Amino acid sequence: MQQIELQAKEEKLNLRKTVSQYLYKWPWFIASILVFVTGAYIYLRYSVPQFQTKTTLKFDKKTNDLSSALADLDNLGIGLGNADELKSEAAVVNSRPILMQVVKNLNLNVEYFNAGEIKDSQLFLKVPITAKVLNFKDEKFKSSQYTLTKVKEDEFTLQDEKKKSYKGKFNTPLQLDFGTVVLQKNPAVAFKSDKSEYKIIFSNPIEKVKKLEKTIQVNLPDEKAMLMDISLIGSLPEKSEAILNEVTRQYNIDGQRDKNLQAQNTQEFIDKRLEVITRDLSGVENQKEDFQNRNRIVDLQAQAELALQNTSENTKALLQQQAQLDLLNSLTAEASKGTNQLMPSNLGLNPSLEQSISQYNLLLITRNKTLKQATNENPAVVEMNREITALKDIIRDNIREQKETVQSGIAQLQNQINSSNNIIQKVPGQSKVYRGIERQQNLKEQLFLFLLQKREENAINLSVDVPKAKIVNPAFTVDTPVSPKKDIILPGAFFLGILIPFAIFYLLFMLDDKIYSRDDIKERSGLGILVDIPSLKDSENHLVQKNDFSELAEAFRVLVSNLKFVLPVKDSAKVIMVTSSVKGEGKTLVSVNLALTLANKNGRALLIGSDIRNPQIQRYDSEPTKRKGLTEYLYDDSVNVEELIHTSATNPSCDIIYAGTIPPNPQELLSNGRYQKLIDQMSSQYAYIIIDSAPLMLVSDTLSIADTADATLYVVRSGVSRNILIDFANDLVRESKLTNVSFIINDVSKRAGGYGYNYSYGYGYSNKDNKSWWKKIFKS
Repeated sequence: MQQIELQAKEEKLNLRKTVSQYLYKWPWFIASILVFVTGAYIYLRYSVPQFQTKTTLKFDKKTNDLSSALADLDNLGIGLGNADELKSEAAVVNSRPILMQVVKNLNLNVEYFNAGEIKDSQLFLKVPITAKVLNFKDEKFKSSQYTLTKVKEDEFTLQDEKKKSYKGKFNTPLQLDFGTVVLQKNPAVAFKSDKSEYKIIFSNPIEKVKKLEKTIQVNLPDEKAMLMDISLIGSLPEKSEAILNEVTRQYNIDGQRDKNLQAQNTQEFIDKRLEVITRDLSGVENQKEDFQNRNRIVDLQAQAELALQNTSENTKALLQQQAQLDLLNSLTAEASKGTNQLMPSNLGLNPSLEQSISQYNLLLITRNKTLKQATNENPAVVEMNREITALKDIIRDNIREQKETVQSGIAQLQNQINSSNNIIQKVPGQSKVYRGIERQQNLKEQLFLFLLQKREENAINLSVDVPKAKIVNPAFTVDTPVSPKKDIILPGAFFLGILIPFAIFYLLFMLDDKIYSRDDIKERSGLGILVDIPSLKDSENHLVQKNDFSELAEAFRVLVSNLKFVLPVKDSAKVIMVTSSVKGEGKTLVSVNLALTLANKNGRALLIGSDIRNPQIQRYDSEPTKRKGLTEYLYDDSVNVEELIHTSATNPSCDIIYAGTIPPNPQELLSNGRYQKLIDQMSSQYAYIIIDSAPLMLVSDTLSIADTADATLYVVRSGVSRNILIDFANDLVRESKLTNVSFIINDVSKRAGGYGYNYSYGYGYSNKDNKSWWKKIFKS
């Protein structure tokens, strides 16, 4: 006997095998693609398209070289200073006060839907009815849905989600669970039919504001260009456009309101000062008239012209200084007030003082705007309050320092005037008194004219209605929906239809360590493979019959032919041992059918059931299981072999020795030497002896009788036996525990290469497969 030399097999990627594994599963791939593509089509068919609506705002940038005519406009806040201010304006656009006003103006807390069989379509402009919430019972209310049914003339019926009905009339308040509403007919849009149903969803305005906060996106595409993009994604383009247009309108209104706030406060201050100056000027004029009447003075100018020539310039300077002092006293009164109010600016005072007042007013406006969305405990508000207090202290210090300077100048000028008056002692006292009255009159007139001029300038600035931001692009909607994207979803569904089954099968194939075909064995062993036994159904005959041309019979004929190249040439019986690694691999099926195939008139065959622990040969014959067999022969020397032999009913040329009674010590019986004696005795009577042995991995019984075999047929079962069993067989051969070993692959399906040759196609011996088409497709 020639022992096959084992060689280490180098693992190689069998591309053809790998591809064929997946190609065989093509029905699952087709089914998966159909499911995903169909699901994608249904999704695209019934999903609501979402469109993106945009609008663009442009801000003017402040410049440092403004002319005096535009200086007041700059002070009133037209334009932005830098990109950081632009970023802060982006937060203002999406602020809750502005969004709340948008929700109220557009009545966004009431939504309308046209009820459909599969999906509801939202309505915005073309709505036959309009609803408005007059009040809410609970501030924590979020939303509630009602269905409008049974509309007859001025009456209607509302039904809530709990099927509770409310009857009401149009233009008449109706009490619902959450509050009071009023419904009105839209004369421009008529009801489609009496059976039409409309769904109305009432929501709390704050909930809609929260939703708008999340959906409205503000982007700064180019900060240097002072541009701002505002976008909104929604299912109704006309609704999204209306929302964005209203947002920009409310933003400009809010900006205009802030811009005018400082001018309005300045206007109020000037009006109050004009009232005071008017009263003072009237008093001085009355005093002058009374003085002239009492002293009968007609014209003192000619009398005092010479005396006052030397003091005219000093008097003019004194008047200017006194005017400055008067304004500073007024500002001192304003700065001493405890309330945080805006202070008048642009009154022609010291530039550093004017700058401090402008910074104070700007910071106060910013603080007040922040308080609309924050509390006094907010860190930003606290910081701004601290800065406001510091600026106010600086303003007071500046006013005090300027007053000291002016007072010093007045004292100097007064001293000079006094000196000049001493020189003109001859001027009558009446002239001095009269001049004093005129001086007071001139002072009040100059202050009066100055305030009138500032009031007109401030009124002009207040009347200028310049928007805070220019609307470059009014709200418009992009034609292509942002979702669902057909160009992405359909190819994506097709790709997923391929990827998911591929991933599943890849996982299964990667974790699958079973043997399916010859290639699986050849990759791990150099031992020969004699035949592939086809897979059989339970309803098919599992025994080779006389004149049998089935796939099973053809397979065993191939096995017999290949055995000629394995078995040695000798005069006595050729002993063939059939074994396997574990139970259930088809060892007994191979043993029985091999014996039936080898047995003929020219040479009888003997099948010995040597698996005395778990005898299985009786399953293929009608002989009683308690018949005497091998076990009785091994432990009882008096048992005659002839008593054990049973002729098969399937093939008269085949004899069988059953395993017999299951013993408690099978290993000792098989190794006591009588088994070898039995083989020697039967070798002269039969041409072939087939040994049905026990599985090698479970027990060591087979190794005790392995030396009697001329050839060992190692059975593995396709789809059941694992790769590790091939390694186990290789180890037994390498350790010389088994000799002349060849593999037989049992239960091979046609998809696995089907005992390689597919006899039913090659010779037409098999019965026609009557399986339904879908069972053939999804056969695993």
